[in-house]
Amino acid sequence: MSNGKTMTVTSIVADLYTVSGDGESLKAKVRGRFRRSGQTVCVGDRVKIVKERGFAVIDEVLPRRNSLLRPFVSNIDSALIVVAKEPAPDLILADKIIVNCFIEGIKPVLVYNKCELADEDEIGKLFAAYSPFMRCIAVSALERKGFELLKEEINGKTVCLAGQSAVGKTSLMNAVLDADLKTGELSRKIKRGKNTTRHVEIYSVWDGNVMDTCGFSMLTLVNLAPDELKYYYEDFLPLAPGCRFTACDHVNEPECAVKAAASAGKLDKGRYLRYLEIYNELKNERRKSL
Repeated sequence: MSNGKTMTVTSIVADLYTVSGDGESLKAKVRGRFRRSGQTVCVGDRVKIVKERGFAVIDEVLPRRNSLLRPFVSNIDSALIVVAKEPAPDLILADKIIVNCFIEGIKPVLVYNKCELADEDEIGKLFAAYSPFMRCIAVSALERKGFELLKEEINGKTVCLAGQSAVGKTSLMNAVLDADLKTGELSRKIKRGKNTTRHVEIYSVWDGNVMDTCGFSMLTLVNLAPDELKYYYEDFLPLAPGCRFTACDHVNEPECAVKAAASAGKLDKGRYLRYLEIYNELKNERRKSL
């Protein structure tokens, strides 16, 4: 085991890793054995750094508290799942990220960006499906609305921005950095154009750390059996005791309390239908792997 200095990976560009700790920031390489063994290093990893021939080398990756595969980050407290009116919210993607968060013990927060483009009823309808089990925040990067609520989710935590492309994550990051009174310098803004984020990077904001990540349009849930999916739907769990069968998957079983709640409007029907879609996707993936 390495006796090197413990630092955090804050950025990865090609084969160059930026690591930070105790007010110091270094560029580092990884040992060849990482590539040969298939071991990966991601932003958020706590690593041991040693100096060799004047170069900083990542000698060891410490155990991760948690991780997400997309975005590929580790050791985070919350995932800010960003959606917007334009492009239309991909709620299948959002639901998959939420499931991954619950699997990994990460707090999901739904962030509706560009709220100036939508009316309150539209935002309220979306939030009604998620607010019973997770926090929902409406913000505007353009008008800097909702930043006090956003600050509450960032202070003292390490959070990542996640979600589909073009929902304004980089614009939101720019606005947050400008609003951070500790920063006070426009030079700290992210120097990127529209839709050009290509990697993950950690920025210190509001006494917390924010990972700015690239957008994506697809996400596959891995290592999850179809009959395990229901355990990661926090809005289904209070209803499950009312099902006829203890092991009810809330799909084809009779006298299912979850199906009944969705039909009666007591559970958001759209979210239930997306659950069925994800369940069937997992079932098909499992069938292919046999």
